[in-house]
Amino acid sequence: MIKRITGILIALILLALLAYQSVEAAQYLNNRFKNKLLPNRNLGAVIRSADASYGSELAGFISFLRNSIPEQEIVLIPSGQGTSAPLNDQYLMQYFLFPRQIKTCQSDCAALIEEPGIYVIVQGDFPPAGLVFPFKQRKNFTEDLGLYIPK
Repeated sequence: MIKRITGILIALILLALLAYQSVEAAQYLNNRFKNKLLPNRNLGAVIRSADASYGSELAGFISFLRNSIPEQEIVLIPSGQGTSAPLNDQYLMQYFLFPRQIKTCQSDCAALIEEPGIYVIVQGDFPPAGLVFPFKQRKNFTEDLGLYIPK
């Protein structure tokens, strides 16, 4: 008889804990749904995925780039030295900026920047200002993020 009562008590405690965990999970998902999913429902798939994966600042910057760069143009992204992902990830940026062609500069940065049709993403100290000034015009998103567009 005592074993049966003990078993019933353990089962009731486990059910109570399961109910508590279910309520907490539902509240968390409800808040996330209200704060993230509902406001983003009118955004395109690429911007929604940027927001979900990397946050609203990167999603805003990707939207800025997509609106500023014509689809048939070439985009030069930071090479990855001293910068943080995802802006230096060629394949990820190809996804975010498709159908634009993405290039990175390894040793030929100056030659790529001087090409008349190339758009250059600005992140931190990339690209060095001396390489770009006479050839491109800067369009800022924030102080550290922006885009050099052909003149």
